[in-house]
Formats: sequence, structure tokens, C-alpha cells
Amino acid sequence: MNMEPPMCAKGCGFYGCVENKNMCSKCYKDHVKQENLNAQSTTVASSVEKTDLGSTARGISLLSFQTSDDSVSNTNTSNIDNNSGSKKNRCESCNRKVGVLGFECRCGGVFCGKHRYPETHSCNLDLKQAGRDVLAKQNPLCKGDKLQCRI
Repeated sequence: MNMEPPMCAKGCGFYGCVENKNMCSKCYKDHVKQENLNAQSTTVASSVEKTDLGSTARGISLLSFQTSDDSVSNTNTSNIDNNSGSKKNRCESCNRKVGVLGFECRCGGVFCGKHRYPETHSCNLDLKQAGRDVLAKQNPLCKGDKLQCRI
């Protein structure tokens, strides 16, 4: 009995396996990709045939170009969004690098140790009014009954 695995069905010289239809892993991956492309092109072709029978080949080529351009533009915009959303590492008053220990103010700015207090970086947020608003929400007004004895 020969226990040696079979050679790749595509003839690339590597050993195949029964789970991969007697193909090596690389040839099997290429085979699966090709099957997926064929399945997608048949679904695109059938949808294009339903809409316009005269220009099926032209519709398929336009759809393939549009999808590839859309995927490229989506990756470009996601890279731009990631870069613009990064945290600033400089003090907004003196532009000094703050590193990991930057102090965030309630006004939304990041400041160094020297400018961390609202008085030192001329914060435009009214902290007294913000505190009053918080207290008003936490402590609602309680009024007593006007009638002393109720029946």
C-alpha cells in the first residue's frame, strides 16, 4: 500500500490533498477565487441582461470598473479620516509637546502642566455656570404643600 500523498492536479509539482480536490493549497486558493469571480460575473451579467439586453458586455465592463474605483476611493477616505481624528500631542497655549500626560480641559483643548488650569490658558468656558447647571439638574426644587392639614 502506497501512503504517499497525490501530486497536485494542476501539475505545479507540489503535493495535493483530497480535501482540496487533489490540489496544493496555492492552486486550491486560486481555484476558489476563480469560482467566486465566475459566480459574481454570472450574477452581474444576469442583472444587466434584465435591464438592457443590447449592451451586456459594455455594462459588465462598466460595473467592474466602477466597483474597483469605489473600493479604492473608500480606502483613501478611511485613511484620511483616521489621520484627522488622531489626538493632538501639543499644548494649545504654548505649542509644547505634552506626550502621554496631556491635560484635557472641559473646553476640549489639550494643555501642558503649566497651562492645565482654566485661569492660565484663558479658557472661554464659563465653569461657574456649568457647575450651576449640573447642580440644578441633580437637585430639583422641592416645594412643600401650601395647606397644612389635608383631609
